[in-house]
Parts: sequence; C-alpha cells; structure tokens
Amino acid sequence: MKIAQLTTYPTIMPRHGGQIRAFFLAHCLRYAGHDVRSLALCEPTHAQTARDDVILNKRNLSALHYSPMLADYATSLLATKEPYFERLAQHLRAFLPDAILLEQPWLFPFVRKLYPDQMPLLLYSAHNIEHTMKAVMLQSVGQSDMEAIAAIEALEAEICAHADATIVCAQHDYEILASMGAKNLVICSNGVDSLRQKPDVEQILQKSLASRSFALFVGSAHVPNALGFWDMLSTNLSYLRPEQFIVVVGSVGRILYQYAPEKESILHLLNEQKIKILGEVSRDVLTTLLVKANVILLPLTLGGGTNLKTAEAIVANRPVVATSLAIRGFEFARNLTNFAIADTQERFIAALQAAFAKTQPPLPKDEQNLRHNLYWGLTLAPLAPLVASLEVPSEPAVPAPPTASKKALSLPHRADSAQPQT
Repeated sequence: MKIAQLTTYPTIMPRHGGQIRAFFLAHCLRYAGHDVRSLALCEPTHAQTARDDVILNKRNLSALHYSPMLADYATSLLATKEPYFERLAQHLRAFLPDAILLEQPWLFPFVRKLYPDQMPLLLYSAHNIEHTMKAVMLQSVGQSDMEAIAAIEALEAEICAHADATIVCAQHDYEILASMGAKNLVICSNGVDSLRQKPDVEQILQKSLASRSFALFVGSAHVPNALGFWDMLSTNLSYLRPEQFIVVVGSVGRILYQYAPEKESILHLLNEQKIKILGEVSRDVLTTLLVKANVILLPLTLGGGTNLKTAEAIVANRPVVATSLAIRGFEFARNLTNFAIADTQERFIAALQAAFAKTQPPLPKDEQNLRHNLYWGLTLAPLAPLVASLEVPSEPAVPAPPTASKKALSLPHRADSAQPQT
C-alpha cells in the first residue's frame, strides 16, 4: 500500500516527541512492506528539512495574529492557501497514495480540499486531544481564544467522522475520540529506541559535569515543559546541595527562563549555579545522560496524550520523580522500584532530595523485562495489523487538478485581527 504521511514538522532528523513518534510510525509501516512517503508543511524554525517538505513563510504565520501556541492551527489555515496548497498537492498527485496517515489534525483541511469527491483511506494519528490541550496551554499564560478552540474541536470531530481508523497514545484519548465518533481505534503507546551507551561519550560527559550528582530534565520547546519545571521544582533551587544540580537537555532550554515567574527573576543568578543547560544533544549523549542520571525528572503539569520522555525514563532503569499527568498511559509505573509520584511542589522536591540521597538497588529481573516492553517495536505492534485489515478502494481517489499559479497569498481574515491576544 502507498501511504502518504502528512505532518506539520519535518521527520528527517526527529528531535521532539511528535517528530519521533511520527518517524517510528512510518518506520513500522515500511517494515510491514508499505511504501510510505513523509511530507511536512512546517515553520521555518526547523533546522533540518527533507527535500519535499514545504516551508512556511514566517510573515504569513504572523499575519494571522494567533498566539505562538496556536501556530499549528495557523498552519492548518495556511495549508489550503496558495502557494502552500499547490506545493503540497503536487507531491500527492505524483505519488497517488492509497492511504493518508495524518499526524495530528492540522493538515486535514488540505486533504479535504485536495480530495473533494473521494478521499484515500484516512488514518488519523492522534497525539493528544488538541482542543483541550490548547485551551489549557493558553489559560496557563493568561490567554484565551475561544473561537480558535471551538474550530479545533470541530476539526477533530470532522476527522473522527471521516477517518477509516484512528491511532491513539492512551486509553484516555481512546475514550474521548470514540465519543466523538472515531472508529477502528487502536492504542499504540509511545515508546523508545534502544538505549545503547558508548564508553567514550560517558568519559567526555564525566569531565563536562565534573562528576557532580545530577537530576536530568529532558524536553522540547513546548511551553508546558517549561511551566511544569518551575511549577514543581520552584524558582528557588537553593535546596540543592553544592554537589547537586539539574541538567536540562533539549530545546526546552531555550525557553526555560522565559517562562519563569517574573517576580522570582531575582533568583536567576542563583539558579544559574544550579542548572546546566546543554540544549539539543546527540542520541549518544542523551542515552548516556539517561542511564547515568542520579534521578530523572518528569514535572509535567499540562498537556494530553502520553509523554515520550516517560517511556525513556522507565527504560533507563534510573530513579524517577514524576507527576501523575506524566505517567498517563504508563500507570504501571506507580509500582516500579524507585519511581516516585508527586503532584505538589513540596512533595516533588522532597522526592527529588530523597532520590539524591539513595543508592539505586539492582532491579528485579521481572521488572526489567516489564520496562523493556516499551521499545517501539512492541508499542507499535497493533499498527500493521490494523492497516492490513483496511480494504483499499478498487478505484483510487483522484486529487483535484492543479489550479493556476498564484504568487500572492490569500489569507483568511480574522474579525479580531487588529486586537492583541489576551
């Protein structure tokens, strides 16, 4: 089967959770014998893009006057406008897919416009309940946009009505999307790639970290990651001992201080001594940090779906301090050795201090086996049988013919576009 995977982020060099999940979904389907082509309509902030990815103009995004937290929704609006529609459409006309794998709902308006009569098989890969998550994210920084949230909810409902099958991360999302009309649902939880450690990388890191004890926090530049860090760890990190600090990995390091409460900015200099921001690192470095951390932190307080970083923390076999939200979809983690669940700042910090003070005991063999069930090859096992069960229409879906080339972009109008987002 020929499958076109549509995303709003490139997957050629996956970094954040959405990219990684989409990458392994495509890999799983290719392994099952399908011809999968991945196409992205993405923001220009991505450093690595594939040849066929379509890059948005930053000015076009800005002209829509949406909060940065709604950039993917703005992308969905631009996907049906020129020149982006034709740039994407030409790839699908050349490929003529039997099925479309839609990662999140954002490019469904493009699919709907390209196939006005009959769509190919539609596989909806839902990473979150988007309208709920977006509303909470906006609220967390004192913003709201009820019109956009309602439009996103309507978009999700429309996809549920049209999709031939829906792939979700957790039981929670399964139940909500089923109530919205989704059919042929299957749960494929987030997973991890193998954690292979390289001795030379470990030696370099030991020198870089001066052999100090460290807690590891890994995240993308997703606002809930930064907010959760300060919510659960406090903006005053003076409780950490001189030989202890927090290592921050991933693009969350770029926004961490941006989302620290302003009233606590006086503590910035103190916290700089307690936090080491490494930024985006190679897979080898991340693996070494995961398996050598004194404790792994999962301070998630906002968001939906399941947290890919939770799967990594479980497989790393290190002590973990997590919120209840961080283990959504991985509830069995409550019974794991050295896995603390804390939902208040006081308890989270106390669990962190306790983890620093303890020596990690050997894990029981049966528990190690349970943790290793989270490799992608196992978590995505239901995917290939699901796709094989779907019947490809005898007549291929015919995309709309090319339209006359348009250099000027026709932007959708917002009635409140002159007003600041509050």
